[in-house]
Amino acid sequence: MSYEVDRIKEIECPCCNGKIKQTSESNDWNQTREYIEILCDECKEKYEIVHEYYNPKPKHDYTIYYCKNKINGQKIQLDL
Repeated sequence: MSYEVDRIKEIECPCCNGKIKQTSESNDWNQTREYIEILCDECKEKYEIVHEYYNPKPKHDYTIYYCKNKINGQKIQLDL
């Protein structure tokens, strides 16, 4: 089965000169996957995308995405 794009969301990158893009996909078996891309050359050099997964009870799981500075480790939370 192939995956189909369900949602594309773009937000401004930390330097405000480009975008960060989230693509959500699913297939007929209810499997999902997500891709996060930094579309700004300046931020792509400076940051990497990291995430933290949470699953508090009762079953309300979510993921928080961050741009993490490659030099000093500082995290900027993304609104994705």
